Amino acid sequence: MKTMLLLLALAAGTINATVHAGNNLGQDEIRALVQQGKILSLEAILKLYPEEVHGKLLDLGVEHEHGNIIYELEFLQHDGQVIEFEIDAADGSLIKQEIEN
Repeated sequence: MKTMLLLLALAAGTINATVHAGNNLGQDEIRALVQQGKILSLEAILKLYPEEVHGKLLDLGVEHEHGNIIYELEFLQHDGQVIEFEIDAADGSLIKQEIEN
């Protein structure tokens, strides 16, 4: 339930995020990073990876990984497969794409 509320708030643009090494970022951290222009908002990321192309967003994480802030997005595709994207939060570039089993 917390994840769904976080997703709704992020999608609505009411919160932003930040990260700590190896951990998920909190809402306040994310919000501060977006306001400082250090990372893109979830709204901007979702425009780059829209539901029409990749399916329904199932899960979202924002983490500090290898010195970068990463959005981890999981989508349920139209064919029933779940695909995970790791996206650089600073510029929206795709780092990794993986089909979940």
